[in-house]
Amino acid sequence: MLTWLVELSLRYRFLVLVAFAAVAFLGWRAVNTVPIDAFPDVTPVQVNIYTESPGLAAEDVEQLLTFPIESAMAGLPGVEQIRSVSLFGLSYVSVYFDDDMDIYFARRLVMERLAEVRDRIPEGYGSPEMGPNSSGLGQVFWYTVERTDERLRDRIDDMDLRTIQDWQVRLILRTAPGVDDVLSWGGQERQHQVIVDPLKLIGHGLTFREIMEAVAANNRQVGGQYIDVGREQYLVRGLGLVHDEADLGRIVLKVSDEGTPVYLRDVAVIRQAPALRFGAVTRDGREVVLGMALSRIGTNAKDVVDAVKARFETARGALPEGVRLEPVYERTELVEKAVATAERALVEGSILVAIVLFLFLGELRAALVVIAALPLAMLIAFVFMERWGLSANLMSLAGLAIGTGMMVDGAVVMVENLGQTLSS
Repeated sequence: MLTWLVELSLRYRFLVLVAFAAVAFLGWRAVNTVPIDAFPDVTPVQVNIYTESPGLAAEDVEQLLTFPIESAMAGLPGVEQIRSVSLFGLSYVSVYFDDDMDIYFARRLVMERLAEVRDRIPEGYGSPEMGPNSSGLGQVFWYTVERTDERLRDRIDDMDLRTIQDWQVRLILRTAPGVDDVLSWGGQERQHQVIVDPLKLIGHGLTFREIMEAVAANNRQVGGQYIDVGREQYLVRGLGLVHDEADLGRIVLKVSDEGTPVYLRDVAVIRQAPALRFGAVTRDGREVVLGMALSRIGTNAKDVVDAVKARFETARGALPEGVRLEPVYERTELVEKAVATAERALVEGSILVAIVLFLFLGELRAALVVIAALPLAMLIAFVFMERWGLSANLMSLAGLAIGTGMMVDGAVVMVENLGQTLSS
């Protein structure tokens, strides 16, 4: 078989060159399309469902939130197992599918069932939402939003930093290709708080429920159709969104028997204040806001990081004076080291092969044949990696680097044997 293959290759040399060029083209295309990451992602096909219900005990979360979601997801096709965790104020359900299930098809199935589950959850106990389409290795870029000088704390507080992260930086970075979501950690989340005085509430004959209903009813936009005036048509809009604490304070709760309106500011103190939090993020002893860019499953980590960096400069230009963005961690450095290891092994192997064959055989053509076989073998490996959906990571690239030595050993032995056979 081997003799026939060698004779066929020598007889049809041009076809061998064409086959070599075709394999090289397919391999180069695979190199550019195979996802490059630092570590192999062994995360199974799973969809996470989160439901927040502040103040609800873990037992009630299990009964009112987790159990309805689990029972609805149990009948989906391709489901292997369902795991859940019920915590204080939070329900977490993870649905695991078969490995051959497409992740986007699985998320669509879950989304269809969530529409049914929302009707089974009591009103006011939260709405289930799917988590980001990312894995445990999806945190490809970390950064901080911080003050340029701590003496600016009186002008730029922690609430301002968190607001800048949530409503400026995060929205810009989410537009980067391959980014599924950007998480925010630390800082203080801004709230418009209505602190009701119970004694004043009793004095005016009001209840907490009436306060909540009045705030909700007076904070929305409505459409009033249109009116015709001659040949012109005017749209009617009901402007009711509140913009600041003064607007909230002017909400009318009731009208007394004497015709005097009772405003929200008469029974409550309205202010901007931070929400309750359970932790903080510090850097070099200073409190900062941390952002994490999550890449989608199956994307190229290096391309995602490069896209985030491009948007990062845009976000920097939109920051107010006294605030800066500083990168903390990026996956690119480790990926570049892994790729450089494989490239260095290929170059060093080619140089050593040329030196060894030239010294032992005294012929440069034989060395060129072996050197040409090394990159071709790697390109063939990338073609199969693309076919089976494998990523080029630290482990696979290290395997190719080790395989380079084995390929060199086999090629040198064969060329040396051929040289001895031809000389004899």
